[in-house]
Amino acid sequence: MEITEIVEQYPELIARFLNSSGTSLLLVTDGEYAITFCNDMLSQKLHFPDKPVGASLGSVLCPLEEGELVLTVSRSRNHMVPQIFRLCNSGDLYRCYAFALREGYLVLGDKMGSTENEVLESMSHLNNELSAMSRELSKKNRELERANEKISLLARTDALTGLANRGHFQERLEEIFSLTKRHGLMLTVLLADLDHFKRINDTYGHDVGDEVLQAFGSILTRNCRAEDLPARYGGEELILVLPKTSASRAVALYDRLRSELLQADLLPGSDGITFSAGIAEYAEGDTESSLLKKADDALYRAKEAGRDRCAVAP
Repeated sequence: MEITEIVEQYPELIARFLNSSGTSLLLVTDGEYAITFCNDMLSQKLHFPDKPVGASLGSVLCPLEEGELVLTVSRSRNHMVPQIFRLCNSGDLYRCYAFALREGYLVLGDKMGSTENEVLESMSHLNNELSAMSRELSKKNRELERANEKISLLARTDALTGLANRGHFQERLEEIFSLTKRHGLMLTVLLADLDHFKRINDTYGHDVGDEVLQAFGSILTRNCRAEDLPARYGGEELILVLPKTSASRAVALYDRLRSELLQADLLPGSDGITFSAGIAEYAEGDTESSLLKKADDALYRAKEAGRDRCAVAP
């Protein structure tokens, strides 16, 4: 059970226990640090006729250095963060721990020794605790950053090929298309489709089909520049978005990709794997959709013409 739950369920028990000690204090405040409850010992130490209910916590406890009193809240009894305050009227030092309540804070404190060596020892211990907590927090933050980076990568990556998935492809295409139009640049899309891929799956099995797709994706990636965008468009269709590239250069790229795929020897005993491609270069008036439609129509013509070739959109 957490300390906050104990306090909320058994406030009288804790108060009775602390009142039996002449060196412990218990304070409960609202969210604005106004005192709503304290044990009898605090009243005695402050020489108040009545408990300082309603007074500000800062009028009772003072920071060691000048400035506004701020509580550092402990997460639980297993993660307690110590702070040292002085009683404002006497200067006595108290090691305090603060916990969040439903509507305010609980402050528990024990009186510290008053000799200089004891104070220095306590401050050193406190600094060591805070340093350890800071290192642990930094470690957790680094782990969280790495986890977030991994999640972000998985969200935009096709699990099979490692290429950009359809959603990330659409986002990047919008950015590239916008830059192309704004600066009057060239842009070409190459839409690739493995020939007779269904036959590969039926003959060799889907595991081999997946390996072929992975190998094809790797070939595309190796032949891309940093600014190019290779992605899985759907099924056995992969796509390349090639900024600052003409259709003629995309045709030369197709020839390199075709040659590398044929030489990959992915299906021993076969004549090799081929693919068809539709190539479309951006023209004034094109939209993202119309550019992709031109590439898709060109791919259809390449397939109709016998596969293992590329066709360029007019």
